[in-house]
Amino acid sequence: MKICILTPRFLFPENGGDVLRINNIARYLKKKGHELILLSFYDKDIESKYMKECNDMFDKVYLVKRKRISSLLGAISFFIRRKPLQCGYYYSSKMKNKFKDIIKQENPDLFVSHLLRMTPYLEHFHLEKKSIIEMTDALSKTYNLASSSKGISLKKIVYTFEKKLILNYEKKVIENFPKVILVSDSDKTYLGNKSNLHCFTNGMNCVSNLCKYNKNKIVFVGNMRTLQNQDAVLYFFNDIYPLIKNKVNDVEFHIVGAEPSEKIKQLTKIDKSIVVTGFVDSVEEYIMDAAILVAPVRIAAGIQNKVLIGMACKVPVVMTSLISKAIKNIENGINCFIADSSKDIADKCINLISNEDLRNAIAQEGFQLVDELYSWDKCLEGYEIL
Repeated sequence: MKICILTPRFLFPENGGDVLRINNIARYLKKKGHELILLSFYDKDIESKYMKECNDMFDKVYLVKRKRISSLLGAISFFIRRKPLQCGYYYSSKMKNKFKDIIKQENPDLFVSHLLRMTPYLEHFHLEKKSIIEMTDALSKTYNLASSSKGISLKKIVYTFEKKLILNYEKKVIENFPKVILVSDSDKTYLGNKSNLHCFTNGMNCVSNLCKYNKNKIVFVGNMRTLQNQDAVLYFFNDIYPLIKNKVNDVEFHIVGAEPSEKIKQLTKIDKSIVVTGFVDSVEEYIMDAAILVAPVRIAAGIQNKVLIGMACKVPVVMTSLISKAIKNIENGINCFIADSSKDIADKCINLISNEDLRNAIAQEGFQLVDELYSWDKCLEGYEIL
């Protein structure tokens, strides 16, 4: 088949769970022998090495530059019509015209919308019956959790307003499209378990060249522009990390991920044991020598790549119950630790740091879980079948 994938941002470098997922979907489809066309927004000039990676993956690539003023006007337009702001933010006449040309020139057999943001283009050209919506997460669920979190911020205000619009739009999309894809059964249940809702969970490739770990290194990984990752890091720093430091000498907390806010960067000045990397080419290189990967996530939907990548690097993971629900065969105290209170999370980390045998046993079990159940080929089998 000839498959056209629409994405709201350029897919390289792979600096977030969203692009990691859609790129692996593309690799899977390519391996199956399908011809792939990419239509994507981009924000800034693309480095040649990333353009080459993209051209190697896709048979044809069409790009439209996203301008901030156009995005703001689109968001306002959708706001007036009581449609999701983020869909309006990514809706432009240039993209619509480019998509029209692709439909005419390429005549794809199947369309894949990466996230809800690109779905309005499919609706405009009445392509529902030939389309898959890669929703990934129940976004309304994330927004609902975000709007209920402590504190006040502009993002929280937007989430509070947006959550109902998103939920209404999710319901409309589920009603009108033949196949809507999520990464977790819990999100599928949240959205009503309709027959056209399908769960294709995230996969992960296990790391083979493992190295000796630093017993004092705790790592968090995630795209730092998102509210849920910022909240998780600040929660760990303020409420959990001091409890660990009281018991463990020379402990370090490494925050790995693109686009850290100024508030996150300032943590290195408050505490010299904090390391903020910003974007890195290989997340695995920064994880594989850690004693523990922490995922104290309180705002989330779907399956968290950070958990799978930690396990794939043979690093024990301490996570909240919120994100543990999306992972099959997860067992507290066997292949991970699950904890919710700041004291419980701290105690689990201290236990792993002080007990090497326990740390290695949990790491090994987590590694085997990912190796056996979460290869991308296994997770995506049948993805393109309507």
